[in-house]
Amino acid sequence: MASVDATMEPSIPLHELLSLQEVAKDFYLGRTPDYEWGRVYGGQVVAQGLAAATATVDSTHRLHSVHAYFVLGGSPKEPILYDVDRLRDGRSFSTRRVVARQSAGAILNLDASFQRDEPDLDISETGIDADLPAPESLPTLDWSGCGEVREIPRTPGEARSRLWIRAKGDLGDDPRVHACAIAYLSDHNPMDAIALSHPLGLDWEHLMTASLDHAVWFHRPARADQWLLFDLRGHGLVNARGMATGTVHTRDGIHVATIAQEGLIRRAREPRPLPST
Repeated sequence: MASVDATMEPSIPLHELLSLQEVAKDFYLGRTPDYEWGRVYGGQVVAQGLAAATATVDSTHRLHSVHAYFVLGGSPKEPILYDVDRLRDGRSFSTRRVVARQSAGAILNLDASFQRDEPDLDISETGIDADLPAPESLPTLDWSGCGEVREIPRTPGEARSRLWIRAKGDLGDDPRVHACAIAYLSDHNPMDAIALSHPLGLDWEHLMTASLDHAVWFHRPARADQWLLFDLRGHGLVNARGMATGTVHTRDGIHVATIAQEGLIRRAREPRPLPST
């Protein structure tokens, strides 16, 4: 297990972020980079929570879904403690609940379900457009965390965000690590798709946004260190909340995961300083 330093670190490879320190039975510590906007990236907490849950599940059971609620914004100034509750271990399914905590209290509540592989039908009803630009032909986004991110040009008036993303570095061959990494990457663009329904669009200086809850269903194994298409669509705004859903595909169109996120979105009372790039 990797050791944990309570100080902030400017850059931590994803495979190290997912390597938690077991401090007691079913309790794990995770470290965090120094994010410029002053709180922890939500995808990191979900991914580390899944890594903690996965560490308590037999390797014959594969992650198939996670449902997470963001309770408080995490501080990058201290490590995060993950408390795993072993709700059930069955023949076909195992269920875990994880609470992520810092000194201010709980910052995330997560439920994860794991299933034993069952040979059966494999039918897909969704794919990707054949004329999508290749990731190599697109510019890199300014902030990418532990991933390489390329944005497909948006269609004006459409609440849709499409990104090619892959984790930086080689994550090895453990499919459990790649599932956690996909969860990390899955929080990159749902709020973009939600915000595109707002009259201010992606004017982050004048918007206050926060992820409320996040869910991922894992259909087929995939390598997170190879290019994946994250295609998210917004579904409008009500009561200062918006919803985005979408799919994750490999370059050859295989549907590997489905994402849903609800987010809070308000006009900022004062312009917010943007991170330097």
